[in-house]
Amino acid sequence: MASVMSEQTMGIQLRFPVGSSASGSWGRFVRMTLRTLLNGQFWRRVVLERLHRLLVIIIVLQLIQCFSDLWWEETYAIVYGVLAVTAVVELLFTRLIGLRLIVQGIALLGMIQWKMPIQWGGWPEKWRSWEQVRSFLTFHVDQLHPFFEIGIGVVALVHVLSWIGSRRAGAIAIFVLSIAGMAAVDSFFPLELWHNIAWIVTAGLAWLVVLHLRQLQVRHPDSWEALAERPLDIAFPAVVIITIVLLAGIFVPRAPVILEDPYTIWTEAQGREVPAFSGEGGVQKVSVTPSTKGSSLSGYSRDDRKIGGSFQFDYSPVMTITTSQSSYWRGESKSIYTGKGWADTKDARLVPLAVGAATDLELDPPRAPGVKTVEVVQTVTVLRKDKIPVLFGAGPVSSVSELKSDNNAGLKWNPEEWEARWTKSARVESYSIVSQVAVLDVKGLQGAPAPSSIDVAPYLQLPDSLPDRVRELAKEKTAGLTNDYDKAKELESYLKETFPYTNKPDLTRQTNRTNGDFVDAFLFEIKEGYCDYFSTSFVVMARSIGLPTRWVKGYATGYDPSRSERERFGGPIATPDPSGAGTYTVRNADAHSWAEVYFEGYGWIPFEPTSGFTVPQPLPQGEVSQPETETDTNATPVDTSVSDRNNDWIVPAGAVGVILIILGLVFVSYRNNRARRLWDRIRSRGHTPNQRVVREMERLLVFMQRQGMRREKHETIRETFERWSDKFSSLTLEFDGALTSFEQARYGHDTGNPQLLHEFTEAATKIRKAL
Repeated sequence: MASVMSEQTMGIQLRFPVGSSASGSWGRFVRMTLRTLLNGQFWRRVVLERLHRLLVIIIVLQLIQCFSDLWWEETYAIVYGVLAVTAVVELLFTRLIGLRLIVQGIALLGMIQWKMPIQWGGWPEKWRSWEQVRSFLTFHVDQLHPFFEIGIGVVALVHVLSWIGSRRAGAIAIFVLSIAGMAAVDSFFPLELWHNIAWIVTAGLAWLVVLHLRQLQVRHPDSWEALAERPLDIAFPAVVIITIVLLAGIFVPRAPVILEDPYTIWTEAQGREVPAFSGEGGVQKVSVTPSTKGSSLSGYSRDDRKIGGSFQFDYSPVMTITTSQSSYWRGESKSIYTGKGWADTKDARLVPLAVGAATDLELDPPRAPGVKTVEVVQTVTVLRKDKIPVLFGAGPVSSVSELKSDNNAGLKWNPEEWEARWTKSARVESYSIVSQVAVLDVKGLQGAPAPSSIDVAPYLQLPDSLPDRVRELAKEKTAGLTNDYDKAKELESYLKETFPYTNKPDLTRQTNRTNGDFVDAFLFEIKEGYCDYFSTSFVVMARSIGLPTRWVKGYATGYDPSRSERERFGGPIATPDPSGAGTYTVRNADAHSWAEVYFEGYGWIPFEPTSGFTVPQPLPQGEVSQPETETDTNATPVDTSVSDRNNDWIVPAGAVGVILIILGLVFVSYRNNRARRLWDRIRSRGHTPNQRVVREMERLLVFMQRQGMRREKHETIRETFERWSDKFSSLTLEFDGALTSFEQARYGHDTGNPQLLHEFTEAATKIRKAL
């Protein structure tokens, strides 16, 4: 018969059957484990000795977010897994540092094997052969790179910060430097880190609470024991205060800037616009004054009434598109050029667009029956929660098979402008569309007759204020050409080959910033720019020689992550699909504008005048496109003023580095006894030893008061020290020595001697260290 053994721990009755020796051993192990977990002392040790390690891990998790543009997803997965194991191990074991490091190292190797399988190359045939051993080690160790080094570095950082932060001064230094570093990165780079800073603040405040409780246990053990019996009395006020601080920081109204940060002051002193990184894309318009440059973030915007200025690249993802043919993702087209920007045609004809309809969408005018087209099937997943005005896709869309949005019924189709749009922007989750894209028939386009199926007047419109030199330049570049297609290609080539691409054009070159024409300023004064400059100039120049043209905007193709994956792992790069089929990630930096020229029977044909870009177009069977060598079709636009852009971060980054080094040196010097003595000697120069003892006593009293040792108003210093000596019996000699030295210095009739100062300082130092 199996007997029944009971254990009572923390008021909980536990019963375990005891049978064979094996079951008895297992039962004893379980009982010991539960006894430990249910013991209040265990949880007190977790809070006082181990919880700060978990808080360090939280801070480290926030700090590594600064590498989001540099680390791969596998790297983050490995680091997260290792830190999770580290958190568990650090909470379970107070000491046994060797065992903890071994477990964390094994966890790191296991995570690497899980995410990046390691190939086994076999043992060396001869261990005495150094070449075979070296080859064996090199083959296997190289497969761990760079994950093992990064993982070891992160774990080492956790241990170092935990050691430094075991005392209040170290914890505060880590807390402040972490926030300062994150704030600097958030200011100088296109990363949104405010939520990471909030986590650091939360962890830092919790860390200070833990250190306060630890000091309370040392200084007032009786009070601590009584308070520890009611843990909610400790946790609840701390949680409430931390929550109030965070909510106040998040929801407090923004106040006007009183003191600019050094980076802003430096940038504005050089006459440059401070980059505005939001991390969420979109366009942030900034007023343009004669002394500053316009600045915005790359992204898609409806407002094109005033184009130009400069922008910063924002690589926030917008959507992913799985397509059977690479393309530009067309959004809207505009026809009215004002000299400053673009405006929509009024009273555009809109027809209801039925999702899943069997018939193709109407085109106005329709294509001729003999025009060859390619069917492009696209599935779009919108990654952002912002409302969008149109469906983006290869143009023109022929049908919408699926749509997940908050306003399916409000979708309209503009057959003339090839727009699938809402009257009010809608929030979209995903959609699937089919497009019929015309095959590029060069000979047919060269022989196309004059337009007769559309009213060309809206597409030849130009403002009366357009300078004549723009028209003359267009005529000069197309002189001698006999067909519209060759003229359009000549204008396209001229713009591509003449003007460099930059996202920060020098607007100071423009002589008339108030009433000057945008295209005229680009062609004859600024002479550099990005897609809006090139595409608008192409449309205006083409219209000036009689080519019906319109301005189009949307997104460039984006990038295919699978190609990066193949290149990253060093494997053979497969020959890309000539059609460009794949899944593309489209970012705010891929927002783009180009032009379309109308050809009778073919409809609107896209042209790409921007330097470094090539519009993907289906070619007749047997022809292969020759991408430009300047920039890959799927690449993000690159600023040609690389040296200027690279130099922008040198000064602020150097300033931040100098500040951090100075703070580190100050902290190290403060902790160094020699440095502190030197500083005390400099600060006390001209004072007698007795005067310095009196001053040091004042500092000691202030320190004791900060540690919770109150001095009553009616007490003399001797009475106070005697009371403290009774409370801390282990420091009786130190209190008596400090008091004796002070009384000799305070009531002595001479100036004192250095030995008296040394004795007092030594006693005061021991008291500070003990408390």
